[in-house]
Amino acid sequence: MKKAVRYLLFALSLAVFLCVTVLVLQAARERRHLTTCKSVEISFRDTLNFVSEEDVRGYLKKECPVFIGMRVDSIKLYEIEKVLDSRSAILSSQAWTSDSVLHVSIVQREPVARMETADHAFYIDDRGYIFPIQGDCGKTFPLIKGSLPLHEPVGYKGLPATEEGQEWTEHMLQMLEWMKKNKWDWKVEMMKVESNGDLVVVPLEGKERFILGRPEAIPEKFSKINEYYKRIKPSVEEDFYTSVNVKYKGQIICRK
Repeated sequence: MKKAVRYLLFALSLAVFLCVTVLVLQAARERRHLTTCKSVEISFRDTLNFVSEEDVRGYLKKECPVFIGMRVDSIKLYEIEKVLDSRSAILSSQAWTSDSVLHVSIVQREPVARMETADHAFYIDDRGYIFPIQGDCGKTFPLIKGSLPLHEPVGYKGLPATEEGQEWTEHMLQMLEWMKKNKWDWKVEMMKVESNGDLVVVPLEGKERFILGRPEAIPEKFSKINEYYKRIKPSVEEDFYTSVNVKYKGQIICRK
């Protein structure tokens, strides 16, 4: 008997709990249906400054329907994210509502290098995505300039358009990653691509220019650069050599 009573009490308690839950959810839906958007809060999940809060508000004002005064349950959040994600300096966005506030969170696209051709300059991120220079993010990035095998027009955004460009970019990204990991990035002023495709490293100090050839076999080539600084440079006068070719296997060719 006692067991049956306990079972009955449990069933009644569960039924009451479910009813209360349903009523609360229904009330929340009704409240949400009646709630209108009164403000927009924009936040950033990084420390870059390519895009400002004012920029984001401008994108929304230009591309999206007016949502101030709209019911929050009628705001098309996916459209807001689609508009923002189409901006080249924005890697991803997330939009949601709470009470009467539309929240927008932004992750900016972070460059790993600045590239310059005879025609224009652009950034490239760690995925090989090309996007235009805009704003001043307050940071400096490795500079690669010259006869790059990238021929995308001004304002282009996306991956390199040719297989040659994609392959070269992939090698360059691997090189940049290796340089950063081995603390070579802060020793280099810039890198130049000659008309014959040779990559030349210009260090911050000294007049030497290191010819790497194709951006391949990077650890071996930088090992030879280290060997130059350790064994060859100390044996001659300062700035004696201006050209150091390390692109050939097993060779270090120095020229005045």
